[in-house]
Amino acid sequence: MTANFDFIASYRDLDASASREVIDLRLKSFEKLLAAIKTMGHIYDLCRLAYQVEPLPTTDWFEAPIKEFDAHFVLRKDAVDAARMAALLLRKRIPGPGSYSPLAVITASYCGRRTSADDNILTREANAAFHAAVRRHRVSDGSKLAQAPELSTIAEEVEKINNGNPLTGAAAKPVFDAIIASTEEAIETLSENVRAPLDLTRSDVVRLAEEVDMLWWCIGDWHEMLGRSRTEMPAGLNMVVSGIELGAMVRQLPGPFGAHGILRRISGAEADGKSSLKAALKSLTQEDAGKLFVDIPATSKPLFPVHAAVQFVAQFGASWETEFSRVVPQIANMKMSPYELGIQAYRERALITYGGLN
Repeated sequence: MTANFDFIASYRDLDASASREVIDLRLKSFEKLLAAIKTMGHIYDLCRLAYQVEPLPTTDWFEAPIKEFDAHFVLRKDAVDAARMAALLLRKRIPGPGSYSPLAVITASYCGRRTSADDNILTREANAAFHAAVRRHRVSDGSKLAQAPELSTIAEEVEKINNGNPLTGAAAKPVFDAIIASTEEAIETLSENVRAPLDLTRSDVVRLAEEVDMLWWCIGDWHEMLGRSRTEMPAGLNMVVSGIELGAMVRQLPGPFGAHGILRRISGAEADGKSSLKAALKSLTQEDAGKLFVDIPATSKPLFPVHAAVQFVAQFGASWETEFSRVVPQIANMKMSPYELGIQAYRERALITYGGLN
């Protein structure tokens, strides 16, 4: 995804039969919608639309700007067109600095098992943007040290002294006033100059703390949340719990560069085996699920299927699948490797903690 995003060309790629009139109307709506995206709740709404994840949002913030220019548009009846618009909005948002959109998109895609309305262009671009952000997160940007500002405000008054004008009586006051004003300005400027290097240093310290915590956790072979060894668990469940625990260690998104490598190392020979969410949670007890779950609102459950499933196990025990299949159909039996289950669990927990649920 580049900064030179062309809505008209992209929309025509998705709907070659669309008339110029319709495209012009959608462009006007697109521009209004882009300006209206303010919260993670809006991003999640767009994810549900782009991947057609039921229940589709019925929020007015998305539908109204389209109906403003096309009175015949009805989100539920024009769901395919709504999905295209949502995918294009997300693709435009993905390159934004500091954006959580790439992580939200790839989490909603369920490791690519869901197909976006643009034939997964959205998923590919979000993956690329997320991994680029992780690599940038690993390397300091090399900001220069703060420079002390010059006290330029008093230059004129000092020049008067150099020219032989005595500092007596009323003539001294402007000089001292200038010194005070210039000093205050310099201190304020220096504080601003110091802020960036300090923020950078803090970011580096947080990142290193994340990585150290994860490495010691990996060496320890111990599930802190459950109080037992990782090697005692079946591969699928081990990876789900590992992903949740690693995600809980993330202190700032997008998370440390090495998290994915740690998950692959833990999955070992089972990394690319065949599993599913249903199979992975088969041996998860209701008691253990209670130690792992976070409360996921009903509207967010389809976007965080691993955590929704764990929550249902905590609530319903062995009969969790019935309720899960009603809320998130087809996901439970989708074939995934244990490694992918770990990645999905990790992304969900990190996003829940720092991206929020709505």
